[in-house]
Amino acid sequence: MEQFFLYIVRVSIYLAVFALAYKMLLSRKINPEFNRYYLLFSGIGAALLGFFTGFTFTFSGNTVPNPVVDLPEIVVYANSGYIETTSFLANGLREIEIIQVLILLSGLVVLTIVFVQLIKIMLLINQNPGSRFMGLTLVEIDNNTPPFSFFHWLFAAKELTNQQDFAKILAHEHAHYKRLHSFDVLVFELLHVLFWFHPAYYYLRNELKTMHEFEADAMALKIFDKKDYQQTLLSLSFSGGMIPISNPFNVSLIKKRMLMMNQNKRHKPAQNWLKLLIILPFMTAAILIQSCSFDKKEVQTEPRPEDVMSVKVDSAGSVTASMVNPKEAFADAEPIEGDIFTVVEEMPVFQGGPEAMMKFISNNIQYPEKARKEGIQGRVYVNFIIEKDGSVSSAKVLRGIGGGCDEEALRVVEMMPDWTPGKQRGQAVRVSFNLPVKFLLD
Repeated sequence: MEQFFLYIVRVSIYLAVFALAYKMLLSRKINPEFNRYYLLFSGIGAALLGFFTGFTFTFSGNTVPNPVVDLPEIVVYANSGYIETTSFLANGLREIEIIQVLILLSGLVVLTIVFVQLIKIMLLINQNPGSRFMGLTLVEIDNNTPPFSFFHWLFAAKELTNQQDFAKILAHEHAHYKRLHSFDVLVFELLHVLFWFHPAYYYLRNELKTMHEFEADAMALKIFDKKDYQQTLLSLSFSGGMIPISNPFNVSLIKKRMLMMNQNKRHKPAQNWLKLLIILPFMTAAILIQSCSFDKKEVQTEPRPEDVMSVKVDSAGSVTASMVNPKEAFADAEPIEGDIFTVVEEMPVFQGGPEAMMKFISNNIQYPEKARKEGIQGRVYVNFIIEKDGSVSSAKVLRGIGGGCDEEALRVVEMMPDWTPGKQRGQAVRVSFNLPVKFLLD
């Protein structure tokens, strides 16, 4: 799930960059064909670039917080003969997982809508007669739906097919077919499944559909007189619903289309390629943004009380779970030297997993006799780093309580065997952990 979320973040960055570059450089002086290819590449390119994790660039600084991974709290009892540990994930999904689930569920709804649209088109094809004309299959339908095309199928009301102006509509929709505009629409509908929340996606999609209309108008004007064609657009007033996945004969863009038809259509290819070169810095910035890691100071975070579960392990190895509500906060840590990743794709793992770590600590930690006699209890916070080779290093007490408890907690951490190291983009990295150990008198 984490890899999926990182992919969504990367593609979202690329979509935003492509949309910004288009708005700044290509949206004013329009070359429909060139702009269409750029917009189509923006969708496909962003989706493909999302699989590219980039290079690792490390920047130093101590003003940006770096989260430290909080391990479950270990509770050591003085007399009961057992320890307990807490899991910060016991109360269900964390916020980041909830976001991922929402994206997937909403995407499933969007995908269902797309399938419903496809089914509607297939039903229209099966339920109505069709005839071949100019490479298109003309499907005459009974309702008042505006004419639209989907690949080589052209759908139009029977009353409209008998009108003189239908030849102009036919030429327009035939242009959609020849230019494979339905392919573009399908690509962006697939993107819609995962990026329904992204404003840049909707901007790029709407601009792409506008370019489709401009291209179709330009091809129709090669056959018909411009004034007659424009008069047809003005005289047509349709009602009824359209199928979004199709290429409808769109009357809502008439003003833009009229202005485009009246523009000087001479485009200079050199200017277009120059604009693409100007876009390269935008792309470089996007790759750098999603590829950076930072060397930063640690910032401690406290688990939410409702997310904490107590798991008791007695000497016989039986496990009992119950909810607890810790109230004490973590102490601030000292700066850690070296590269520490904000997001680690593969977290370090104690050999055998969390249960094995729990047993290791249970078998080795003792309640200090001095603390027992002096009635000392409380939390000791130990910070340590799992190195690239999996070894434990830089173990230190962030906050102690005395009575030998600090030394005991530190001793057990330093005794830990090597972990399976964490990885970022396939390379082992250093990861910092906090281990709270609570010494509690019965």
